[in-house]
Amino acid sequence: MKVTLQFHGGRQEIYQMALEWARDSGMLLVEERFFPIYQVQLVGEVREEGGKTRCSDGIDRISLNPSSVDLSATSSLDYVKRNPDSLFINLGEQSDAILRESVLAAMTDEVALVKVWKRLWERARKSMCKGAWVENTMSGARSRVASHYYTADAKRLAEAGVVPIGGTDWIRYQFD
Repeated sequence: MKVTLQFHGGRQEIYQMALEWARDSGMLLVEERFFPIYQVQLVGEVREEGGKTRCSDGIDRISLNPSSVDLSATSSLDYVKRNPDSLFINLGEQSDAILRESVLAAMTDEVALVKVWKRLWERARKSMCKGAWVENTMSGARSRVASHYYTADAKRLAEAGVVPIGGTDWIRYQFD
């Protein structure tokens, strides 16, 4: 079974959502930094600020994991190979100017995890708004994508002038 969801969301909002999922499901939350040196660690309550654990700028991916997780990975690909049943969230870049698309993905044959990942995928979708116009800034082509998801924070950021973009700088979104 495989689930994927491409969406826009504020990094802190996504991090809090994943942290809540981890607590609710009894799973471990792991964060990874890809550059300049690969690092992987369990999320702790160390960075609590105002009652909430904060997502630092250097975190590239977070994952929910069953009770056992192998943190001995030396690269992001190695981590996936060592923990194939995880639910991964690649956090999109966020600055005062742009908000890049994030991606949630999981693949597993474990029956118990299939139910959990589907439930969390559906929970994510239900918590978000959907519908956007997408423009290729190089060609000027514009298209309606009724099924593009975004969070309340992504909408707020876009209304404040932060530009939602896709996987490349050529793709720009305008939320409904």
